[in-house]
Amino acid sequence: MPPASPAPTPVPAGRLRVVPAPSWEPPGRAPRPSSPGRTPAVQGTLALAFVLPSGLPAEPAAPDLALAPAPRRAWEPEDSDDEPPDYTARAQLTDPRMWAARLGQAVLEVLSGGRPVTQLLRWTSAQVYAELAEHRAGHSLRRESVRSVHVCEPADGVAEAALVVAGSERPRAVALRLEGLRGRWVCTAIVLG
Repeated sequence: MPPASPAPTPVPAGRLRVVPAPSWEPPGRAPRPSSPGRTPAVQGTLALAFVLPSGLPAEPAAPDLALAPAPRRAWEPEDSDDEPPDYTARAQLTDPRMWAARLGQAVLEVLSGGRPVTQLLRWTSAQVYAELAEHRAGHSLRRESVRSVHVCEPADGVAEAALVVAGSERPRAVALRLEGLRGRWVCTAIVLG
């Protein structure tokens, strides 16, 4: 039977005592010196101050880090100095028919006042977003739903969808142009019938 550990010393109420913390340093590792004028990545040898099994140091060797500009979002206008948009090939995108049906239903809900237009911000270009925000202001509250979707793909990463919408006095059409940008479908044009 192992010997019993001594009972902790009782501390009177209202008094604090200092207890030494255990060492968290890996055994046999000494802290690596950092470059002059550079803050070490960690304290002691925790986390990043060791060598990986491949022989490379775990601490990144990037003494002069700089912030990169944020990528342009699909809804932000393009500047003439910017690079062309980051188009995505069709093979890397989801089924455009299913996506057009979902986006079309969301557009109808925005126009009927059942969904805030801000929910479409990530999935539409700046022009389409502005059009939807403008149409929503003067649109009547009526429930409509997508009944059928017809899609053609005129180019790689581009899909054009025609949606038949029912729920008002008569069926009507909504046309969407979807383009693959930064790994997702983005609506770059919309025509409401």
